[in-house]
Amino acid sequence: MLQRYYGGSLPFPVSQDMPVGHLKYLTTKQALADIPYFAANFSRPNHPDIDLTPRGAPWVMIGGSYPGIRAAFTRNKYPDTIFAAYASSAPVQAQLDMSVYYEQIYRAMVANGYSNCTKDIQAALKYIDDQLSNEETSASIKRLFLGDDAENNSNADFTTALVALYGPFQAHGIWSGNQSLHNFCNYLELDPATNQSAGPEGLSPIYGNQYVAERWAAYPYFISLVNRMYGTNCNGLNASEPLSCDFSQTNTTPELISWTWQYCTEWGFFQSNNFGTHALLSSYQTLEYQQELCYRQFPNGVQAGILPPRPRTESLNEELGGWTIRPSNVPLSVLSDEDWAPQGVNFTTEIPACGVPTGKDAVFGYIMENAVHCPDFQLTPAAAVSRDYFSKALKQWLPCFRRNQSGSLDDP
Repeated sequence: MLQRYYGGSLPFPVSQDMPVGHLKYLTTKQALADIPYFAANFSRPNHPDIDLTPRGAPWVMIGGSYPGIRAAFTRNKYPDTIFAAYASSAPVQAQLDMSVYYEQIYRAMVANGYSNCTKDIQAALKYIDDQLSNEETSASIKRLFLGDDAENNSNADFTTALVALYGPFQAHGIWSGNQSLHNFCNYLELDPATNQSAGPEGLSPIYGNQYVAERWAAYPYFISLVNRMYGTNCNGLNASEPLSCDFSQTNTTPELISWTWQYCTEWGFFQSNNFGTHALLSSYQTLEYQQELCYRQFPNGVQAGILPPRPRTESLNEELGGWTIRPSNVPLSVLSDEDWAPQGVNFTTEIPACGVPTGKDAVFGYIMENAVHCPDFQLTPAAAVSRDYFSKALKQWLPCFRRNQSGSLDDP
């Protein structure tokens, strides 16, 4: 069973004008509880004599990101339904402040020789924020980057568009074609005097913050990347569509509305600026702004008593286990090197026995070096190695299911 993100399988029609009260049923707890009911009633007309429910067939749940979260928690909570699960890049610990997302990008850029680019991005953002703070220059800096109509955005909404620079990173890392960070940094760091790449300090110490900001604004692929990420038509790049450069619009697609509801009510994961020496976003990209986006998407939610003032991350972790879960028959991705993560936890590729969880100080799984979000599902040699560990584990576990069915072994 492959668990999709949302796709066309939403339990009810979700739309922008749907009464917010209908969304109160969209919780992680409910989403998990849907699966045992579905599985217990599953059949196929062309196989009427085969029991395809979890009593007759081992159900394996596979997912990455949020579906990976569901895979891990469903096996943990409903082991009689899901026999085994594969949870890739599954952030099972709910967390309000997810500014650490940009720490990973910063580290990847530095590790790949682009420390000069991080410094020039920071210099450009300082110039941009200074211009935005002045009413006389705020409109012109917005138009410089995105063309006419961009000036009508608030400073926070406008700097949201700048975040598009990192959009391809999650799925592709810094190497993803014309719109990659690799390509952008090579462009930004080309010294016009020498025609060589800048040294480790970047170009801003030589040419100034304004220079690198204007250089960024002139990046040939930037506006097209913004339009692709946000569904806009800034600078009228698409001549067949009207000019549209408004970043205050709410989500209109069902899956984005649904996911926004879930992170605004439970998961958090607010990707605000990683303030400090590694910052890669504008200072306008704050946690408060991220919370405001929740209020904007669901304007009547708080008044109706349905949308909490902030995501209930603590209660969700307490209910589901967060970092601490160790379901059996599941390779997990709960390991983290961050200093706020549980310490003393190690990973192992040694396959645990069927139905036997690892201890709290160990996680069964495989770590892919220099990887990105859900890399296990890509057609790469490294991904094949990762999947092979799960395949071997599953082959080792499956006889356990057969013995369960014969009654000679207790259910794990």
